[in-house]
Amino acid sequence: MNTLTGSKERSGAWTRHYDDRVRVAMDEQIFAIQAYGGISRLFAELARQFAKGEVADIELLPIHAPIINRYILDDPQLAKALDASRARNEWTALVRYLSRISTKTSCDVVHNTFYLPHGLAPTGGAKRVVTIHDMIPELRPDTRRRLDFVTLKRRYVARADHIICVSEATKSDLLKVYGPIQAPITVVHHGVDASFTPGLPRLSSLPERYLLFVGNRGQYKDAGVLFRAFAALNDQTGVRLVCIGGGAFTRSELQQLHELGIAGRVLQMQLSDDGIVSAYANALVFIFPSHFEGFGLPALEAMACGVPVVLARATSLPEVGSDAAIYFEPGNAEALTGILSDLLSDDQARSDLVARGLKRAAFFTWQRSARQTAEVYRATSAAAVA
Repeated sequence: MNTLTGSKERSGAWTRHYDDRVRVAMDEQIFAIQAYGGISRLFAELARQFAKGEVADIELLPIHAPIINRYILDDPQLAKALDASRARNEWTALVRYLSRISTKTSCDVVHNTFYLPHGLAPTGGAKRVVTIHDMIPELRPDTRRRLDFVTLKRRYVARADHIICVSEATKSDLLKVYGPIQAPITVVHHGVDASFTPGLPRLSSLPERYLLFVGNRGQYKDAGVLFRAFAALNDQTGVRLVCIGGGAFTRSELQQLHELGIAGRVLQMQLSDDGIVSAYANALVFIFPSHFEGFGLPALEAMACGVPVVLARATSLPEVGSDAAIYFEPGNAEALTGILSDLLSDDQARSDLVARGLKRAAFFTWQRSARQTAEVYRATSAAAVA
């Protein structure tokens, strides 16, 4: 690569032709184990930008694999570009991934999509890029899932030629937990898809006036503080609380809602991607009370949909929201109640937040994320040549 040839045109001028493409191989780890989710959305969106030719000098190689990831499988063009097929289930996809031991010899850069041991196979001279999404399992061991016990994140970091962190907060946490790291570290924020936009019609299944929470509710996500804050609001306003995703309410959640006297005013719903966009766009206020986020994509999606955003002042959320959100101290239900009460009674304050949020969200695009990631690929590949 990096070859230069010259040819003389009829005009007598010399035209230079470069072969400067960086050949990149993403492994299929995350696409084999995650149908939906923030990590697979990031890599699917990057793959979509590269496959579309948004970054001309990046050639993304096919993964040639059965997967379960819906972000790829539901996009026929992307699935074709990656040569990705539909696996019967996640076990089929994972077994196929684990059964293949291949040294990447036809690429310049390998970008690992997760931290399973199998992905640490030799890269055949290609440089390794690793993305760190958060350090929650390390800083909050009580939240570890079964998958976290079989991953080797520290070893990936040690073997990386370049590390991408999805926020400055995550970079800070990485250095706090692992100490000095030899590889260069670059922060590349997530983007938000253009489908997240204001003005979509409200779904008939949604209340006319509602506050919105999206995602998992347990542990550090702390939906409980929102339940307590909502219970303290004046219920004469007719406002409901809608929770999207995260599964049906647990027995303990139902007990809490009954004890707070709000069981009849809090709804849990599962919606399609299009439905979630509509839910964002028609909410009075979006609340994200999480104590810990590597990035916090729901906050960005809400801003892009033109809804006022209230966030816990924790980890990466102020980095994402900047001055386009209102913040409360994590776990402080009384403060959250005051903020919500003020916003619900002040149309102008909500309008001001909407305007700031739309401006802030416009800064975060997947095109921008892909360009910055491509810069990492170029720098890493060039270091290999130098």
